[in-house]
Amino acid sequence: MHDHLPLVCFIVCDSGPATHFAEFAKNLLATGKLRIDIYASELAVTKFQDLLLLDGIRLINFMLDGLKCEEKQNLAVDLINNCVNQRAQTIIVDIANKFNIKLQVAFNKLDTTSCNIRFWCYYDNPEEYVPGDYSIRSGEMIKLSQNILFANMNLINRDSKIFSLPDIQINLNNKTIQGIGYYPIEIAEKLYQRREFERNKLREKYHWNNIKYLFIYFGGNNQIYYEQAFPIFLSFLSCIDNKLCKDILFIIHQHPGAKIENHDGLLFLKWLLTNRSIQVTLSSLTSDEAQIIADGILYYQTSMAPQFALIGLPIMQVSHKIYEDILVKHNLCEIATNSIEFMNGLKILKEKIQSLNSMQQKQLIYDAIGYRFDCFQNLQNIILDIE
Repeated sequence: MHDHLPLVCFIVCDSGPATHFAEFAKNLLATGKLRIDIYASELAVTKFQDLLLLDGIRLINFMLDGLKCEEKQNLAVDLINNCVNQRAQTIIVDIANKFNIKLQVAFNKLDTTSCNIRFWCYYDNPEEYVPGDYSIRSGEMIKLSQNILFANMNLINRDSKIFSLPDIQINLNNKTIQGIGYYPIEIAEKLYQRREFERNKLREKYHWNNIKYLFIYFGGNNQIYYEQAFPIFLSFLSCIDNKLCKDILFIIHQHPGAKIENHDGLLFLKWLLTNRSIQVTLSSLTSDEAQIIADGILYYQTSMAPQFALIGLPIMQVSHKIYEDILVKHNLCEIATNSIEFMNGLKILKEKIQSLNSMQQKQLIYDAIGYRFDCFQNLQNIILDIE
């Protein structure tokens, strides 16, 4: 029924961009102009379960865990060849997994004169620089790639720059760059609605009814976070005035990727041995539950930061050094780089809980993250090569 339609192949390794690709696939399919194949790793495949019954979408799972280097190279070649054999018109892959480079290398070895396929790597993060591996791997991938697709429309502006390291700019000269204008605002909107109906139930479930403020710290998953940002957060907690925090429970919500080796969890348990006067606990919440139940958010760096603001939560960036992300640049969060700023920030967060109006700042956030309401049409035009 759909065999005559142009085929788009999404190949995704990580769960973050998989969330984007799931929305892309659903909305592109609804136009009736494309059919979709999705190749998803074991880390990403669950993001597509709701699409399994849709006619016109195929979901193919692949496994990366435990594979040797040569096996990964062979897998990359197989995936690209599958897309070619299915006569794909477009291949779109995520950008910051090491396996993506193998996919790009496999594609670059094709004789593209015999198959008219365009290969895009997708820069899903709204930030121009992300501490840790994301920006480093993006730089490596972009060096090999001809076509770069940006979620944040602002990043394709002539005066915009992206970086692999704070002082090393990624060269986009002679690259084909396009912007979609996408951010998963539908997730923020659903969470905003769920907060109204589920927040008190979650407090009851976890026996936190009698605690006035639940401040949730969203952790990271890179060496800068483990070695600098998280230890400094713990040191600020050690210095806090007990009167200020007597009505606060701090909940440390680990990054999903951090739970495997549990570096921050072990650091916290060691810190807890000598810091018993403050109410702090490791989170057993899901990420959605954490955002539904939170009275305020603390973080160092996360691509979810704009989502926190869209939900209407008061936010504070806590770090050894200011990370100039979108929230900081647009004055959408408090900042703490020492214990005094941290305590002042907590006072402000308490005040903002009563007064924050998320609707007033929505358009500001949309502009900051380069969001466009016609993002899915933009993507379809890029795939179909419509100016």
